[in-house]
Amino acid sequence: MRLAGVCALAWCALAAPLRAQASPVGQGEVLGVIVRLFEGMRTADSAMARSTLAEGARFAVVEEGSPEPRLAFEPMDGWLAALAGSQGRWEERIYDVEVRVDGRIASVWAPYTFYLDGRVLHCGIDSFELLRGAGGWKITQVADTRRTDACPDPASDP
Repeated sequence: MRLAGVCALAWCALAAPLRAQASPVGQGEVLGVIVRLFEGMRTADSAMARSTLAEGARFAVVEEGSPEPRLAFEPMDGWLAALAGSQGRWEERIYDVEVRVDGRIASVWAPYTFYLDGRVLHCGIDSFELLRGAGGWKITQVADTRRTDACPDPASDP
């Protein structure tokens, strides 16, 4: 009888963290930050996009398609300046989004298709890292892969 009690107590101790890890708490807030970033991109509103970023956020890129992939790490300022001048010609659509949250850290992983003037330009995977501080969730890094072949077109899917 005593062994059964110990086993039940151990099961409760192990099951509680598993439930906490699977909890969707914060996922909606995290996804809301990503949606705001893309809305800023679509409308060429660099202030909206900037509001989603942590101080010192960076952009990381892996460009596929050459014998050696190109890796680059850049501050967001250049991208934000280009976005401000894009005149609403940029749109990026993500799908099959995975959001993971553990306390004050979150990760978002999603395939994407990028459009310029309504036409598919490139596609790949977006990976966002976020932290939650006093000001809420902020993106600390955006990384992506880029390719131009066999890109899906979610904008034309029914």
